Amino acid sequence: MEQMEWKPIVEKCSGCGNVIEERCRIWTTPAAKWRMGICPSATHMKVEVKSTETKVRVGQQKQKKK
Repeated sequence: MEQMEWKPIVEKCSGCGNVIEERCRIWTTPAAKWRMGICPSATHMKVEVKSTETKVRVGQQKQKKK
């Protein structure tokens, strides 16, 4: 089995719970996980989900006759 080379962490990894001795215990190349935004395994950051709730009206209800 080929040994993987573990790259050092990047500045954004500072404070993460997955960092042990300046190396990420999950990813071999931590910099690659930060390219598209927040690392999926980062324990020190939260992903904010923005949702816009809009009320959608579907059809009309029939009115009861009195």
